[in-house]
Amino acid sequence: MTKKHFEAIAENLKYRAAVIFKEETSYDERWYALSILNATVYDLVETFSRFNDNFDGPRFLEATQVARYKLELEREQATKIAEGI
Repeated sequence: MTKKHFEAIAENLKYRAAVIFKEETSYDERWYALSILNATVYDLVETFSRFNDNFDGPRFLEATQVARYKLELEREQATKIAEGI
């Protein structure tokens, strides 16, 4: 696999995370979906590292932004709880 392939996959995962984040479903459903997607991203990093010695796992993780969306969802929920919403 090449950098081009990894970039395309990361972009797809980023899009999927954004869709999940913006869904009109409960916090629990979105949190669970993002958690599963995040675990999948980490599994892919491990697998891709075996395919290509030049694969940059941390860069791939950042490019997907899955962890960022999950963290933002958790922050929103914490704010709602703190504000008593």
